[in-house]
Amino acid sequence: MGTFAEVSGGTVTNVAIATAATNLPAAGATWVQIDGLSPQPAIGWSYAGGAFTAPVVTAPAPTLAQQAAAASVAGLTVALTGSITLAATLFPTDAATQIKLAAVMTTVSRTGAFAGGATTFPMLDSTGNWHTFTVAQWTAVAEAIDNFVTACDLIATGNPLNATALPASSVTLAV
Repeated sequence: MGTFAEVSGGTVTNVAIATAATNLPAAGATWVQIDGLSPQPAIGWSYAGGAFTAPVVTAPAPTLAQQAAAASVAGLTVALTGSITLAATLFPTDAATQIKLAAVMTTVSRTGAFAGGATTFPMLDSTGNWHTFTVAQWTAVAEAIDNFVTACDLIATGNPLNATALPASSVTLAV
């Protein structure tokens, strides 16, 4: 008993078990014994020069929705000009960061200042560095992050606005 691969045009087109290659259909077929090969060749493999090669399997390109889901947590690069200059800096956009931003913005929206009446407040970037912003600067960065994440989430969860591209992963804000 043995396992044999039928090769046609350099490609395995069939795999069969037989007592000998002579017991397999012979009409123009080339049968090659594949016992002991690991991994064992299968239909679709190529055969040349006495060697089998597995087909190259390429993963499909991610859909726009999959790209948006990944982008929504990858961060947003923000640059600031105006009353403060901040070179392009990556800020986190993950769920925990969004919750923190929303909590601070609730106080700012209600009182026009940070908790305790503070006029500046720190924000952590993706590398662990703190940046101290005024209410206007902090609000601009938080809104940019919120807008970016919202656009990504809409695309990732059904794309009701029929977007054809991801939102920009970097912004420059004049504050």
